[in-house]
Amino acid sequence: MTKSKAFKNAVNTHNILRTICIVGVFAFCFLPLLFLVFNITKTDLSYVFKDSRFYTSIGNSLLYTSISSVLTVLLALLAAYFLNFLNTKRKGIFVALLTIPMLVPTLSIGLGFRILSGDTGFIAKIIGLKTNFIGYPGLICGSIIISFPPTFLVLYDALKYENKDAYDAASIMGIKKFSTFFHVTLPYMGKPLLMALLASFTLIFSDYGMPMQLGGSVVTLPMYLYNQALSSFEYGRAAIVGIILLVPSITSFVIDLFFKDDNGTETSKAKIKNSTLFNIIAIAVVVLIAIFLFIPQFAFISLAFMKGYPNNIQFSFENLMIMNKNVSGIGLINYVANSLIMSLLTGLIGTIFAFISAYLTERFTGVLGKILNFIAISTIAVPGIVLGIGYIFLFKGTNGFFYGTLAILVVVNIFHFLGSPFILAKNCLSKINKDYEIIGNTLGISKFKIFLKVLIPNSKGTLIEMFSYFFLNSMITISAVSFLSNYRTQPLSILITGYSKTDTYEMEAAISLIILFINIAFKLLFTLLNYVFVKRVEKKKEKENMELTRYQFTLLTYIEEHGKQKYTQRLLSDELTVSLGTINKELNYSYEMGFLEVDSKDRVSITEKGLKALEPYKVRKAIILAAGFGSRLAPVTLNTPKPLVEVNGVRIIDTLLDSLVNKGITNIVIVRGYKKEQFDILLKKYPFVKFIDNPEYNVTNNISSFMKAIEYVDRCYICEADLLISNPNIITKYQYTSNYLGIKVVETDDWCFNKKGSYIDGYKQGGTNCYQMVGISYWNEKDSEKLREDVKKLYNSKAGKENFWDNAPLRNYKKDFKIEIRKCFKSDIVEIDNFSELVSIDSSYQNYPGHDEY
Repeated sequence: MTKSKAFKNAVNTHNILRTICIVGVFAFCFLPLLFLVFNITKTDLSYVFKDSRFYTSIGNSLLYTSISSVLTVLLALLAAYFLNFLNTKRKGIFVALLTIPMLVPTLSIGLGFRILSGDTGFIAKIIGLKTNFIGYPGLICGSIIISFPPTFLVLYDALKYENKDAYDAASIMGIKKFSTFFHVTLPYMGKPLLMALLASFTLIFSDYGMPMQLGGSVVTLPMYLYNQALSSFEYGRAAIVGIILLVPSITSFVIDLFFKDDNGTETSKAKIKNSTLFNIIAIAVVVLIAIFLFIPQFAFISLAFMKGYPNNIQFSFENLMIMNKNVSGIGLINYVANSLIMSLLTGLIGTIFAFISAYLTERFTGVLGKILNFIAISTIAVPGIVLGIGYIFLFKGTNGFFYGTLAILVVVNIFHFLGSPFILAKNCLSKINKDYEIIGNTLGISKFKIFLKVLIPNSKGTLIEMFSYFFLNSMITISAVSFLSNYRTQPLSILITGYSKTDTYEMEAAISLIILFINIAFKLLFTLLNYVFVKRVEKKKEKENMELTRYQFTLLTYIEEHGKQKYTQRLLSDELTVSLGTINKELNYSYEMGFLEVDSKDRVSITEKGLKALEPYKVRKAIILAAGFGSRLAPVTLNTPKPLVEVNGVRIIDTLLDSLVNKGITNIVIVRGYKKEQFDILLKKYPFVKFIDNPEYNVTNNISSFMKAIEYVDRCYICEADLLISNPNIITKYQYTSNYLGIKVVETDDWCFNKKGSYIDGYKQGGTNCYQMVGISYWNEKDSEKLREDVKKLYNSKAGKENFWDNAPLRNYKKDFKIEIRKCFKSDIVEIDNFSELVSIDSSYQNYPGHDEY
């Protein structure tokens, strides 16, 4: 099979897979919603919109949800701020404490508040204070606790990526923390706060666990739906309420989609440590919030160990010991088994589906990928309670085959929780270099092998996070499964609903405690697995990326370039300008490490291990900036872009391309602008070249061309396209560190730099006893990342488009870089600046038409 046919088959396969994923998401998430709408009758509409309880429930829901979500965001912001600026290495412990409410059903939190309040409540018994959490007080307090963990994580993550330089500056100027919070933190956090508020509102508005426990006479919209569906079996009426419950979710999703945070991810740690007083206050605030979050959980945990609440609150294991006998139906073991099987299958299948879907959108282009990306993320906007009702309408005809089985619970959970794991997978895959596929295609390695052998091993940590998210949420969910489970498929969490109706508090507490213990156990297991994988990856990277010394690098690259032959130490010493003692030492080290080997004829060659040691220094690609007009070379450039001008029968750019290709560098990007279509002729000789168009070439400086190719900046050469190369060896396959080519000169009026130690210093135009800058530079992996960030900052600054891209690393942000000068000579490379210089090199242009005018 030819390569083109193989490529077409691969594309067709991925389009088929994307289509299958799109159909899957549509069928199991959005089609149920359509059936929901189509099954509403006029009688249902008439009943609901004439029912005063319906309007009362909307008003009640809006009121307590608004208050709760605002208070949640304020509390979460306070915790996120103090924890981010707290000077301690143990922040992970505090984060874990603040997110414990995510490990239990919302009904359990409600139960905790329920037994805290009243004349016989824990608070009254312990401190004699009578409290009442039934109604609005309980709904608000309980809703704060259930929505706090995800809200906190959103804000904590946003603050973690905030650039801390402004705080250092404020501290130096003596500005107080209180003032800095209002003038620095809040403006930066504007969009994350809005997103957190919308997410919190959506979660509270659609939750019925808290209203079931604490609503009392306060009727809420989810409870109205619940009563219509499971008490009256009026699914059409429930569908109307379900559609209304969708409104905040869809609104939140749309705003999140079109009002993205553009603060970026430019991070820097605060260099000035906070005072001891600030740290004490921060710990106190975080601990107090953690205590508030834990109080209702402490209440239901305590209840599980009481003989008989409220009359006998003596400590006892009796409830736990007889719990299996007291659980009616199919028995406690079977309920636990249902939950574990459902959650494990949801985690396994959901993780596979989400990861493959993310792979098909992130690693491949096309309309189908964009559609899949949109609908997969859109699942976040569908509340479980609405999805459950939709499944009743869509799948009730499959009773015994799908409806009424454990399979439907697994499927509904997968598509209820799909959005967040999908985003996790996309973010992970976006950080894995796309060159793997390019290299694989060149070597004839299938994308499937790259997926299995490269992408999955590099995504183990994320896969564990995704599985954990699916599993833990499936263990605590009640919303969708309460409508779809039956006598034999009920998971453990649904038992809490049943015991809540009969006020069997001890059994509610015992079931909640089991779920909490299971989730904590699995959370610890997931954390341990993640830690093990992260450590393995770190050790592997340390092993693979063990840095070579300059001498080792020089020796290995020399032998790699010259191939297997006899090398005397004297020869190597002379060629590499290194002492005999150093050569002897490095040769012994290389033999010992297995980088070099000697055959029976004393011929030395580099080994596979030696090539692997050089791999981190291998140049991956080249970016050639060729968009400009080249006005100084007019009139020749009036009809031809400067890089395509022929000098002595060879195009200028060909000398660079040939030098790159000669060293095996074929991943080449050319940014073109002026007369861009003429560059297509290069494809005849260099079919692997990729073109990027820069329509701004005539109104900006070359920084705009850099920005067009910014995603390709990674272990690469960045080259000007108008350099006539006479010595192709100035391009090498390996580079030890980031550098610019420079020609040592006595005097120049061109761009130049001085040398301070081994590094560039004093970048300017014109100078004496300096290095004249040559437009070829190399950027290693670490510096490439900084370069992308810094050029982007410079480009987006005031008058940023008027800059050369080199200004970022050599002037504006030079403190971020240590760039070496790689010495070359005038005989190696020539930049033809004007027509006169062109004529001096190629006399055939002497009588070029119109040359007298220039």
